[in-house]
Amino acid sequence: MKQSLSLKLQNKLKLNLVLKQQLNIITLPKTELIQEINKELEENPFLEEVSHIALTEDTFESKTFYEDEEEFNPFYKLAYKPSLYDILQTQVDVEFEGKDKDVAMEIIDSVDEKGYIKQEELERIANKYSLTLDEVEKIRKKVMTLEPTGIGALNFKEFLYQEYKDRYGKDKVVQEIIEQDLENLGNKEYLKEKYQLTDEELTEILDNIKSLRPYPLYGYEDFEITYVEPDIFLYYTGDEKNPFKIEINEQGIPNINLISQYKKVLNQKGLSEEAKKFLYEKLQKAIGIIQGIQQRRENLQKLVEFLVNYQKEFILNGKEYLKPLTLKDVSKQIGLHESTISRLVNSKYIQTPNGVIPLKTFFSNKASKESGDVSSNYVKYLIKEIIENEDPKKPYSDNDIVDILKQKGISVARRTVTKYREELNIPDSRKRKKS
Repeated sequence: MKQSLSLKLQNKLKLNLVLKQQLNIITLPKTELIQEINKELEENPFLEEVSHIALTEDTFESKTFYEDEEEFNPFYKLAYKPSLYDILQTQVDVEFEGKDKDVAMEIIDSVDEKGYIKQEELERIANKYSLTLDEVEKIRKKVMTLEPTGIGALNFKEFLYQEYKDRYGKDKVVQEIIEQDLENLGNKEYLKEKYQLTDEELTEILDNIKSLRPYPLYGYEDFEITYVEPDIFLYYTGDEKNPFKIEINEQGIPNINLISQYKKVLNQKGLSEEAKKFLYEKLQKAIGIIQGIQQRRENLQKLVEFLVNYQKEFILNGKEYLKPLTLKDVSKQIGLHESTISRLVNSKYIQTPNGVIPLKTFFSNKASKESGDVSSNYVKYLIKEIIENEDPKKPYSDNDIVDILKQKGISVARRTVTKYREELNIPDSRKRKKS
């Protein structure tokens, strides 16, 4: 009985250590992954680096994926390296319309070196754009969901929970811990009793919190000139059936293996129990990092293939063609848990033929329940197009626009049309009428 219990505990420890390391690796963008691997290579006696295959001229003789001969070169990956500020501008262009877009950029321009914004700056922005503080606050909250997560946060606690939500999903208990007991993270007994948590639950929460960045612009302090390296390259092939080729960017990632003598190291005579436990944990961590790199590659490939195929029209034709898509939708299609997809998407960038964008950009909420499989961006695009082509002497009312959209197979309420029209800074029909 005792031996059986010991084996169960050992297997559980092994599973936890391996899974924890795998999940950590899946979460990391490429630059942080390289740092993590190099750190582990220095500290972990069970890991060794294997030399990569040397590059030759033949390496670049494979088929290229451009129609234009000028782009037939292997340096495409180096040709466009946008700054984080450039990528933020791209995200704002996709996520906001009209005056909201100007306000969002003003918020980004007003953050300090760590990515926080002061309340007085929000008041200044509200006065500048003749908005209420509540209206500016609504835009700020949306800015915080851009990449890097939390930019525009008012303080450390707000940023920390925003990033936690992005990485691990909403959690009321974690929110309360961050807001009320951040200074008590070292007092496990107090936290367990107050929040009715088991040892395992609390350990997982604390490990997750400790894995978060210290502030929004961590690693991007000079974000106007700090370049972002994409985790995925997307090439345009020109083929109608398969217009894109996907390549996971693993350039510079060390190729690692378990040392061949790892069993001998573990079975050395004379090792103390403490030393055995230390080595055993290092071995599980090494296995986890190797398996994590493989899973990261395979899962990223699977995820991006689905996203690119599903949002093909968005990539080819612009933000108006972005379809509604949630983590839950993707989970059903590719067979990965929502939390895994969230980790894969977090802080990852893809270089498309039109520029570098965060993977987050491929996700969009539905305009409304009755509108079906149509994104809010697309509905706004149609409203703008309808109004631009109306007779200025007889402009369409919001009810007229509802009817026109219905003819196009899109069912939205009048209040939704009014809301989107106002977000586009388009006046009502009476103000648009020209005699």
